[in-house]
Amino acid sequence: MFRTLIIVLVIGVGGFIALWQLKIIQMPVSSPIPSEEEISLTTLFELAGGLDPDALKIVLSEIKNIDVINDEGKTPLMVAASKGSLDGLRVLVEAGANLNATTTDGYTALMFSTQSARTARIPLFLLNAGSDPTLTNSDGKSAFDLGADNAIIRNSGLYRRLEELVGQPFNPNWPSGYLVPVKEAKISSRPNHLPGAPRRYRNGTHEGFDFYNGTVGVEIEYGTPIRAVASGIVIRADINYAESTQEIYDETIRLARDSLDTEVDVLDRLRGRQVWLRHAGGFISRYAHLSSIPASLVAGQEVSQGQLIGKTGNSGTLEAVQGTRDDPHPHVELWNDEGYLGRNLEPDEIYQLAKQVFGKAALPLSYE
Repeated sequence: MFRTLIIVLVIGVGGFIALWQLKIIQMPVSSPIPSEEEISLTTLFELAGGLDPDALKIVLSEIKNIDVINDEGKTPLMVAASKGSLDGLRVLVEAGANLNATTTDGYTALMFSTQSARTARIPLFLLNAGSDPTLTNSDGKSAFDLGADNAIIRNSGLYRRLEELVGQPFNPNWPSGYLVPVKEAKISSRPNHLPGAPRRYRNGTHEGFDFYNGTVGVEIEYGTPIRAVASGIVIRADINYAESTQEIYDETIRLARDSLDTEVDVLDRLRGRQVWLRHAGGFISRYAHLSSIPASLVAGQEVSQGQLIGKTGNSGTLEAVQGTRDDPHPHVELWNDEGYLGRNLEPDEIYQLAKQVFGKAALPLSYE
């Protein structure tokens, strides 16, 4: 009996093997187990949509190539832009995502954002971070062209700025879509009010734009509101600033004059009360000579583009030391990793770059 059972089993197994070899039946095949990297990549694209910014940061720390593409040929930044995820964009840009990466048909994250965004804040963020608006896809269309079919973009002030940008050279080291710090003001046409101008009284160089009354198209006085040029994070706010005494001011100027160049700490004292903001893409704006700062403005706070960050004054100057309100003016600087905007540039070059950053309306009439 037992021997008979064995014979039956052998015949049965042999028959099964024969049928399998003839491909009449198929052996069940288990699905391959995805690798940890494949799981991470899948999670990366899901999180790029903005579900959990903190989780996205963790996944990014485990990914070797932040600009990896998915089955649609999109990078995580493109996915975030397509889905309108501002949180996702912030995390990815901070992590160093390539702003101008393209799909095989030439689409960038900025193009996806103007094409599908439900708010102009998405493409504005990308412009502020340094995205190139002059790029075109394989059909020859730019972010401006694609935004024409999106009513939200087309009816925004951003659309007019995009139109300006596509018709001029673009410097990839600097952003666009910024505001001038004083509403409706223009940049001064006087070279000594520009960055790069010599400051012989202290053996140094001017590093920002000065907005003096009578030179910028609007009235500038003590207390004139100053606004954030772009959304960002406060990294410095001199709430408790105390003006120098005459003795301290004289010593500061002496130190500057006794050196062949103004030392960084000496120049910092001469800027007076300040606010510094860090913007998308790592750009930094500095606002100096302020008379006051909102009490709520503290390091780490988020501010929106156009938000009040201080009022015009003359702090850090001889006039302030002498207790007067004479000669008030906003002094505003813009920095990237290599230095301040305008460094080693001639006035015409500065105006061309300012047109990209602040828009055509910010230029003196003679340069528009």
